[in-house]
Amino acid sequence: MGVILHIIDAIRRIGSPSQRSALRRQDEYLSNKSVVARRVEINSSDAGRAQSFVATIEPVPETVRAFDEDELAAIEENAAQVSILSRRYLEESFSQPTPKELDDIFNAWAHSTERGAVSDEEIVQILGAAFGKHCALALNMKWVVVTDSNGSAAAIQGITKDFRGFPFHSIWKRIRANEQDFFAPIFSTLEKQSAASREAASVA
Repeated sequence: MGVILHIIDAIRRIGSPSQRSALRRQDEYLSNKSVVARRVEINSSDAGRAQSFVATIEPVPETVRAFDEDELAAIEENAAQVSILSRRYLEESFSQPTPKELDDIFNAWAHSTERGAVSDEEIVQILGAAFGKHCALALNMKWVVVTDSNGSAAAIQGITKDFRGFPFHSIWKRIRANEQDFFAPIFSTLEKQSAASREAASVA
């Protein structure tokens, strides 16, 4: 692991702003956890090429449950609002946007003089729902609630493969870090994880 840590340390010093920001977020997340390994991955797919920083930690006790009907209905309602966002900020109507189109919507909102017309919370809820819905269809995933010692969070999890993403949390992190162009790279990473993951345990 020594060579990998040297690479990560070098990125901390001379990497791009987005690389350094991603490492800072990962360092914060790992600060109170037992880290087994860290590595840098390059993922390429139809959605684009993405670099990601991957850490393996000792297992943390958690519970996972599937979304109930009311929670799934809220996801559908929020995801349906994405066409309104795309018309407002791109003058195009996307009812089921791809990750690249979600990046375009987010970027247009982030740089718009009318950014304040739609709150950060609304952006997170609408684009997070739309992205999770896309992943659920494209990568055979489902919405779940994950609860551990840090609290509970909405996530998307593979139905037959053991991999997971956190759409809402991922968007909040990028808003706070003033970053764009992340939906396509996250999708590429999830796509690779799906191909490499073992069979998943069932989620009630």
